[in-house]
Amino acid sequence: MSSAPFLVPLLICVGVALTLVGAFLVHVFVKYSPIVGRIFEEKPLFLPLRLAPTEGEEVRFTTEDGLELAGTYLRSRTATRTGVLVFCHEYLSNRWSYRPYTESLRDAGFDIFTFDFRNHGDSGSDPSYRPLQWVTDHEVRDLEAALRCLRTRPDHDMAGFGLFGISRGGGTALVAAANEADVWGVITDGAFPTHGTMFAYILRWAEIYVSNEKLWKHMPHWVFHFIAWTARIPSEKRLNCRFPTIESAVAKIGPRPWLMIHGAKDAYIGPEIAERLFARAAEPKEMWIVPGAKHNRCLEVQPTMYVERISAFLGNYAPRRALEPIEPGETAKSGPKRTPLSSPSPVLDLAGVDSGSASTTLPSELTEPVAG
Repeated sequence: MSSAPFLVPLLICVGVALTLVGAFLVHVFVKYSPIVGRIFEEKPLFLPLRLAPTEGEEVRFTTEDGLELAGTYLRSRTATRTGVLVFCHEYLSNRWSYRPYTESLRDAGFDIFTFDFRNHGDSGSDPSYRPLQWVTDHEVRDLEAALRCLRTRPDHDMAGFGLFGISRGGGTALVAAANEADVWGVITDGAFPTHGTMFAYILRWAEIYVSNEKLWKHMPHWVFHFIAWTARIPSEKRLNCRFPTIESAVAKIGPRPWLMIHGAKDAYIGPEIAERLFARAAEPKEMWIVPGAKHNRCLEVQPTMYVERISAFLGNYAPRRALEPIEPGETAKSGPKRTPLSSPSPVLDLAGVDSGSASTTLPSELTEPVAG
């Protein structure tokens, strides 16, 4: 018996269904993508950490697209180097904000290289680019240029580099680490994915913008992912950038270790967003959710534990074990005594905070939503 009589109605039903789905997606794109894009491109209120210049070797280097960036190289205070850490500051901060996070690690044998991203601090500005809190290919390009610069130094550490990034700087570090073979480990504080954050916020906004409650509550998640994707493409054109997929980068980091630090009370990047990103990484990895901490406030809330967790992580994964610090005026001795990484007192002295800052505590990169 021929199946032709049944095939035609089936094809008609499939065609009608596809037409309805296509029409629905066009409706969603026209009505909601501009709203998401507008919110995505809004610059939030924030109070970034900007500190005054201190010591260090000034370094200038150039990106692939010809922009000159400013950096500072700070040597360890020990007889022998344990490793090199590259610090990636948060959005609208500057390279001197490394101090509260990593200055004390110089006593554990680490050289620190910190630099200003483009359109920040003393680095060159790209007039065609308007940076926001999201990681773009421009920040990744800047970090890649910093690593190339370090590889040309006479004191280049053949063991490679560890990356330490705050918020957007952490996301940048994750993307770069996926493509740089000589990165031996990553530490992030407040890092977040672009797509994952957009998706979480679209779910939250749906109740406001979709009038039919039953519709948005039963809408499949792939529709929300579609809205996020269609909103990002026009934003990339308007902002002259590309937003890398941080989730994909995280999946490629292993077997390099990753320590993820995140605030339990982060109302901007909820812990559930960080946990979903963390789940994509392979071992070895560690996650520390800091009780009571908001976005970029983990060091402020748990200063002693913060240094202990970082020191333990570096003690396990740094290319060499730490050495005892050299006392002021003392010269390096032959055969220095090797000791485990200690937990030096965290550097919380924010003297020299930029006069434009209204806080002497570690400020949040992004303002927490106000209740009500």
